[in-house]
Amino acid sequence: MLLNLPTELIQWVLRSCSTPTFLQAAISCRTMYEIATNCREVLVHHLQRTPGTLPADLRSMHAQELFQLLLRRASQQLYGAQFHADCVTFKSWANSLNVTASVLVPREFLTLALVFREQESIHLFQVIGGGLRPQARLELQWCRPGAVEILKTAFDGDDTLYILHRFRPSVNDSDDYARHPFVRHAMQLGTDTTVYLSRCSIQSPHGPIRICAFPDHADYEPLALAAARGGIFAISWQKAQDTSDLEVTLYICSSESNCDMRPGVIETSYNSCVLHSSKRQWFDGHRGLQGRLARGLLPYDNSSVVGLRFNDKSSQLLYYYRAQTLYGSFQRIDMSSFPIQPTLYENSCPVQFTDSLSLLFSIEVPFFGTHQTQVLDGFARCQWKYLAFGLATHREEQWTVACLLTSETFCRAQNCQHVLQLERGRRLPDWSVVARLWGFQHPTNSLGCIVAASRQGTRLAVANWKTIYVWALEPSALIEENSNGFYPLASQAQDSGMIELRPIVLSLEAVCFQLHFSEEENGLIAITDRGVMCWDLGPRGRGRRLIQHI
Repeated sequence: MLLNLPTELIQWVLRSCSTPTFLQAAISCRTMYEIATNCREVLVHHLQRTPGTLPADLRSMHAQELFQLLLRRASQQLYGAQFHADCVTFKSWANSLNVTASVLVPREFLTLALVFREQESIHLFQVIGGGLRPQARLELQWCRPGAVEILKTAFDGDDTLYILHRFRPSVNDSDDYARHPFVRHAMQLGTDTTVYLSRCSIQSPHGPIRICAFPDHADYEPLALAAARGGIFAISWQKAQDTSDLEVTLYICSSESNCDMRPGVIETSYNSCVLHSSKRQWFDGHRGLQGRLARGLLPYDNSSVVGLRFNDKSSQLLYYYRAQTLYGSFQRIDMSSFPIQPTLYENSCPVQFTDSLSLLFSIEVPFFGTHQTQVLDGFARCQWKYLAFGLATHREEQWTVACLLTSETFCRAQNCQHVLQLERGRRLPDWSVVARLWGFQHPTNSLGCIVAASRQGTRLAVANWKTIYVWALEPSALIEENSNGFYPLASQAQDSGMIELRPIVLSLEAVCFQLHFSEEENGLIAITDRGVMCWDLGPRGRGRRLIQHI
């Protein structure tokens, strides 16, 4: 019907529609393509509305050159990617994926440690070229027959995979097995479900396995596990018979001894201390507690810690709570004075949202940063800038806003290591909003949202149950508050001038539990209840949905 109109009217329609719609219309048929790619005025109009720096020779460029430039800009901004993105779902032939026990391991090549239900091994895969390449299979070694249930896994940031599991020894075993210290723990407790921790090398999966037991937490369920280099790990425990009894414990591995009954197994012991308990008030002078109550939120002391994460070279431990998107609180960890009783601080920072409104933001660890050395008055100093994702909820009206925020700090050049460390940006107290992320939906489920950023910071993804929102970013322009004019007026709010970014929306038809970008900016990996999904958001996709069995 549109083609029945005069060419001039069709050009006016193409000029009036959004740029993604214009590009979709341009490739709908040959006639529309000829009209769209030969109208220079329409092409310049859409280039001026698309984020990017316009070339100096724009006036001398031909219509076809302008169209190709617009296509490249559109690809960078993910225009239409929700329609042409390819997705391959990897499933097991027999057993379903244990999503709470599997983990994404961020290494040089993204590695997946997958656990399948009713299996006692961990399967390692590398994510390469949008596919999964088998790497190794980790088998847990035991000194007696029995069944193993893998509960949680974690990566220490170096080469070690931590595996939290429950061992149920067989009933009809000889007395020789019963004399083993691990088995004796279970017998003394009157239970056959003791929880253990195994440490395995990813680089040498067939090397020795280090094992320790937790007899003091036989009646607890582990909710979260985090690991750091040097044999440091933390576990969030919840009592099985009293779910309000919560505890976070820090462990440091100490002595080791070879297992006499099984070669390749090393028994380890540890020192431990309780970092957080629901039976005590750990917040800084009730300030964090009062802030939560003022916003109609429950105290974190009564919330389950379902996620833990070491930050800034293990000097901090971040707490993630049920139904929350970002970490809700953190502790400063000083290993030199072990055991410790650190204060629990809330992840809350007042930020000016508009000229007349200040909001309390929860701010994630920065995903992008810059470093620059300046010389002022003969003194050299270094400037650090950070870009981070943040959330805020209006105290009275209860609406939630997602934003990108920036902060900066300075130090003397002679004291600076000149190495970018994004995790240190979490310490900064002063932040300012540089962009609003439209399309963010406040979670209404117990998982909360899952946030992931690509390595170069050009993509930001948020998973909310069965939907993933992906924003295209130009972090170098955002961190400088658009001083180079990369984002045109069409990307800014008319009243405030704030940059407004809009996402593409991917429907998974599966619940997303973990999310991470691969080494490619357009590669997105999701662990779901229906398998591992590998998305390719690049412009060469054809909207294919494939299934492969592993």
